[in-house]
Amino acid sequence: MALISIAYAVQGYVTFEANSEQLVESIALKNQVIATSLIQNLELFVDSRIIDFHSLEKAKEIRDIIRSSNGEFSNIKDLEKYLDEKSESMENFNRNLPFVTQVIEQNNQQELNSIIRNFDETYGFDFAEELYLTNAYGSNVVLIYGSTNYSHQNEDWWKITKSEGIFVGDVQYFEKYDSYSVPLGIAISDGENDFIGTIRVLIGIEHLLSNFENNIAVLDEQNKQVILINRDGKIIYQNGIKLDENQQFQFFDQLNLDEDYFEQALDGSTHVMSYAKSDTVRSSELGWTVIVTQSKADILSSLGEAQNWLIIPSIIGIILTIIIGLIITIFVSRPLENLTEKFRLLSSGNFGQKAEPSKIHEINTISKSYNDFYDSLKKLIQTEQDLAQAQVKVKNERLLAIGELSASIAHDMKNPLAVLKTGLDVLKRKYRGEEKNIDKLFSNMDNGINRISHQINDVLEYVRITPANLEKTSVNKMIQSAIKSIQIPPNITITPPQKDVEIKCDAEKMEVVLINILLNAVQAIGDKHGKIEFPIKESTNNFIIEIVNSGSPIPEDLLNKIFEPLFTTKFKGTGLGLATCKNIIEQHGGTISAKNYPTTFVITFPKDPSEKFSEKDK
Repeated sequence: MALISIAYAVQGYVTFEANSEQLVESIALKNQVIATSLIQNLELFVDSRIIDFHSLEKAKEIRDIIRSSNGEFSNIKDLEKYLDEKSESMENFNRNLPFVTQVIEQNNQQELNSIIRNFDETYGFDFAEELYLTNAYGSNVVLIYGSTNYSHQNEDWWKITKSEGIFVGDVQYFEKYDSYSVPLGIAISDGENDFIGTIRVLIGIEHLLSNFENNIAVLDEQNKQVILINRDGKIIYQNGIKLDENQQFQFFDQLNLDEDYFEQALDGSTHVMSYAKSDTVRSSELGWTVIVTQSKADILSSLGEAQNWLIIPSIIGIILTIIIGLIITIFVSRPLENLTEKFRLLSSGNFGQKAEPSKIHEINTISKSYNDFYDSLKKLIQTEQDLAQAQVKVKNERLLAIGELSASIAHDMKNPLAVLKTGLDVLKRKYRGEEKNIDKLFSNMDNGINRISHQINDVLEYVRITPANLEKTSVNKMIQSAIKSIQIPPNITITPPQKDVEIKCDAEKMEVVLINILLNAVQAIGDKHGKIEFPIKESTNNFIIEIVNSGSPIPEDLLNKIFEPLFTTKFKGTGLGLATCKNIIEQHGGTISAKNYPTTFVITFPKDPSEKFSEKDK
């Protein structure tokens, strides 16, 4: 129950955190929209000013004045010298409305005065630090407001305006006006869209950001801070301060997209920063970026009450469930745990104490049932133990009698078998080669005597226990000796070990093991072409000798029985060969096993079997 309450609290916390992240993301996206709106309003403001000056550019009188100036300049023979002289004599004019060149004053002064007067009344020039017109040669034709040089044909703004039709510069400090302004350049064209001059204007930063400041005043009340930076990361506006050239936006390298948001640690707390860059599609693109920042803690403050409603009931629920859990543990769980432990001990054959009575009726009923089961099981196990001991005693006596009888019979058969062997050798020396039938008979008699001798040896090796003579012996040498002891058919290829090791063993007993396994391998391969291999491996404490043959696999249901005494699948076998191998290997402290695909007998032999033998002898 406590875990359920904790899980509920954790789930609530995770849900709260997920909702918190969703709220932060939602506010961040909302601030991103605000940043986009602010930067678009700035661009629209600049666009509207450009449209205003386009109306001045399209006036017939302005175009006539520019054409007249261009015509006058086209007739000047040494224009470069003329411009140099004019620039020296007319440098840094500072005139109020209107200023025009001499030819224009003579021809169109009245019309120009009327246009400029109307333009001034409509738009006003208090927002502009500087406003003038140039002709197609970059020379000042009309200085409406401010002061400027006479010739501008080598200045970047004039070249860009001429080639692209419009120029929007970065915010710059103009010392002669002691102000920051954005320079604009607008191309003037004739009716056939041919370039004839430019309009130059400087828009003061105070005027440019007037609407911007009005818009962000509402955001200050919402604890949102707005920062405006230029294309190089310099801060144009922050906290009411306009253009501090020495202040760089410190997270400028994270503004990679046109609009996005990110979280950043600032002043000991996390802030969510949403931003939007100026629209690069616009012709009047400023290259500015608006960043709207807000403290994450301020965003999440609205969820504080909901968090309390979530945490307090969870804490109360956890405390109550812990108290209930303790009561259940003391009166229910602990008695059941004790009963479980007693059952576990009972199942492992360890008869401990009986169950104690409990104050709870249901637990007491289970305890009584356990005690009844305890008494019955104890009696049953004691009866089975007595029966098992009796069966083992009878089996051991029978095996002992069978072993003694088998050893006696085998020993008694060896002497007559030796007489038969000797007599057969005498007959072979005397009559061999006289008739084919007699030679075949001699061969069958040899096979029969050898088979009987092998079976007798199986019996004697199994029942006979002789002291072990441990000596270091080459495994390869024992394998070669075993191969020579039996007849290997020509259809079988034997591959000796690729590496040789010396093991400490009783060489005669180990040869018995190798001969038995080799005979089994030869019989498994039969008349087919096959091979027998002896890979040898080594581990930290053991040598691993494998005898691999390509014969038929051992049936899976017989793999666990082939090392049992008297078990055989062969009509002529005794069932003691592999059992003898198992006895010998275990006497050396090792193990033997078999597996299929390919058929492999695996002997794990200890590197030092001396201690194992001493334990066996004891």
